[in-house]
Amino acid sequence: MGFKERFPRWITAILGIVQLVLTAAIIGLELGSDYIDLAHGTIWIGLWAGIIFIITFLWMLFITCCCRGRCYATYVLILNILSGILACVMIYFDQLFINQLCKCYLGDQLCCAVRGIPSLSSNFSGVLDDCATAISQGTISSRTCPTTPYDKLPLLKAQLACAVGMLVSCGLYVVVFIFACFGICFGHD
Repeated sequence: MGFKERFPRWITAILGIVQLVLTAAIIGLELGSDYIDLAHGTIWIGLWAGIIFIITFLWMLFITCCCRGRCYATYVLILNILSGILACVMIYFDQLFINQLCKCYLGDQLCCAVRGIPSLSSNFSGVLDDCATAISQGTISSRTCPTTPYDKLPLLKAQLACAVGMLVSCGLYVVVFIFACFGICFGHD
C-alpha cells in the first residue's frame, strides 16, 4: 500500500476546512480589534500570521483534490509546522494583551495619537492637540492610553481560542503525515 492510500483525502479535507474557518475568524477578529483601538493591545498578528494561514489551508485543500503524492504532502507539512509556530506566537501575544490591554509597541508619541477608528474619524485634531500638549509638558507617558480598551477583551479571547484551534489542526496534520510515512493506514478513499 502506497503513501496515497495511507494518507486519505477525508483527513486533509476536514483539516483544510477547519483551517479555512479558523483563518477567517482570526483575521476578522483582528480587524474588529483594530477598529476598536489600532495601537493598544495589538501587534496586528492576526493579519500577518493570517497570510501564512491562508497559504496553508489553500495547499491543504489543494492536496485534497489533486497532487496526493508525498512531495506535496511534505510541502504542506512544512507549511503546517510554520503555521503552528505562528499560532504559538499568536497565543503568546493574545494572552499578553488580555492581561495588558494598554500595551503599545509604537512608542509614546504614536501610542498617544493612534486610537480607535471612531475616535480618529471624529476628533483627530483634538487627539493630536492633546498629544502635542503632553509632549511639550513632558507628560506623554501618562497620555499613551487615556482609556483602557475593554471592548477588545472578548475579541482577544476569541482570537486566542482560534489560535489554539489552529495549533491543534496543524499538529493533527503533522501526526497524520508521520503515521502515513511509517505505514500506519487510516483507511481508503
